[in-house]
Amino acid sequence: MRIKLLDPLVAQRIAAGEVIERPASVLRELLDNALDAGAKTLVASVTDGGLEQIKLMDDGEGIEKEDLPLLCESHATSKVRELEDLFHIQSMGFRGEALYSIAAVSSITIESSYQGQDAFQITVDNGKKGAVLPSGTRKGTVVTVERLFAEIPARRQFLKRPSTEATMCKQVLQEKALAFPEVAFRFLSEGKVRLDLPPATKRQRILDVLAINQNIVPSEMIELYDTAGRFSLYAVCSTPALYRSDRSHIKLFVNKRPVDEYSLVQAVTYGYGELLPGGSFPYCYLFIDVDPTLVDFNIHPTKREVKLRNKAEIHHQIVSMVQSQVRRTIPRLVKQHIQEENEPLLAPYATKRDGSQQSHPAVAERRASYEAEQRKPVDAQWFQKAREILGNSATVQTSRTSESEDIWAMQKEESSYEYLGQAFNLFLVAQKGDNLYLVDQHAAHERLLFDQIREKKQIQNLMIPISFEVDRDVDAYLKEHQDVYLNLGIKLERIEDLLWHLSSLPSLYRSIEKELVNFIQTMTGDAQEVEKGLYAIVACHAAIKAGDKVDRLMALSLLDKVFSMEEPVCPHGRTFVVRLEKDELAKAVGRT
Repeated sequence: MRIKLLDPLVAQRIAAGEVIERPASVLRELLDNALDAGAKTLVASVTDGGLEQIKLMDDGEGIEKEDLPLLCESHATSKVRELEDLFHIQSMGFRGEALYSIAAVSSITIESSYQGQDAFQITVDNGKKGAVLPSGTRKGTVVTVERLFAEIPARRQFLKRPSTEATMCKQVLQEKALAFPEVAFRFLSEGKVRLDLPPATKRQRILDVLAINQNIVPSEMIELYDTAGRFSLYAVCSTPALYRSDRSHIKLFVNKRPVDEYSLVQAVTYGYGELLPGGSFPYCYLFIDVDPTLVDFNIHPTKREVKLRNKAEIHHQIVSMVQSQVRRTIPRLVKQHIQEENEPLLAPYATKRDGSQQSHPAVAERRASYEAEQRKPVDAQWFQKAREILGNSATVQTSRTSESEDIWAMQKEESSYEYLGQAFNLFLVAQKGDNLYLVDQHAAHERLLFDQIREKKQIQNLMIPISFEVDRDVDAYLKEHQDVYLNLGIKLERIEDLLWHLSSLPSLYRSIEKELVNFIQTMTGDAQEVEKGLYAIVACHAAIKAGDKVDRLMALSLLDKVFSMEEPVCPHGRTFVVRLEKDELAKAVGRT
């Protein structure tokens, strides 16, 4: 077939397909333009999910009359002038494709008053440009997009129901609102206000957005700050008391743009480590401000992909920030009062005359004591202390008991025990003499895996080495620090520039090679951070989880090793064994 130039309208609609997928895509581009214009109030509305109409009103600087005819031309933009401008972009938009693409698949009317002067408007209907006419807009800009995809019915067939499309538009506005808390955002659907976010602080804006469909206790959301080199970090994230079963609320923003970058999401989860139960993830809204010369957003029209020249450094700093600033809660094993002799059994709540409930004083006192203990700060040296425990170089004083005698030492006098079973798929239950022991299966297995990692047993040579590429900064780090990994049983070889082979590793890592390689590709920390990170990978993937069923043979094997330990402490410093005395249980049920 002969080669021919495409009809301009066909070419325009092909290009539009990369930028405009659905009504939410339109709103995203319009919001970017309004924010670049310095708007402090944005009001968005949609009709029929955005297919009939999308309107955005802003109070920004506005557009000059002479510029209106250029708005819907290809690559027409006020944000980039020269090639060098691409290497230090600070505006939200820069490609000059958004309005051009929208105009190819809809009827778009732009009304604008430049700095309070007389207003004018222009309409472009599916690529056909109208004249510039006077308008009644008093300040800023109003953009109205109507009949989206009306002349491309095949595209409409791939869209969802209008209510779902409207929800997607609302989510786009929420996402923009998170990055610009100083701006007021309002969203209307079918004429009704669905979202109203006044100007707020960064933390308050995140809480306001979360409150839309999440039941969040504000005190459980904390702020983190850090700076390093040519970037800074700010995050609002949850304490270990608040978590989810998925990563959907780990949100990343680079220079105020929402981005999808799995390795940095992974850095957040690494930072929390074992603060959270297995399979759980925090709420974390992370904002990264990077020197624009180190960032490239010019990858995909949606701008959700980003290339960072210093990604490994940022990854390391995120892990460090979360680890050092998120407080750990370490429960204590204490001999607590259960019930004094002649004291009646207490209900947790007493009923007042008005029908409301109040905590019984004794119950409230015990709860207050527990909550005060939970609020105690974490020991930042937990990992070093774990190393000392295992190396027998120091005695670590744990807070597992307030009694004068050493309960754990006393239990070792009774060599035999009876395994009673598993409770809640979380605790292994065993009886020794007149004591009942509950063992946290996940924390106990973590400790045993930690021991195996440090002993570096069962190193395996790979018949086929695993090849992987690294960024320049990681390449330089590995050339100088191969011994850090070698001391942990991991052999790395540099094949050529930026290309490495993994040729041997401990058997523990055989099932998680991909995670191990991902870790090596981003880590540039010291030896202790490497060891800590590798431990976290194994603990996350290999340890028995809370909720796992444990067969009898595995339970007995685990308990044998637990009862032979000098200290039943996991690598984080948390005691994972609870002891219940027969006499205390008898008192609890009134059998004295």
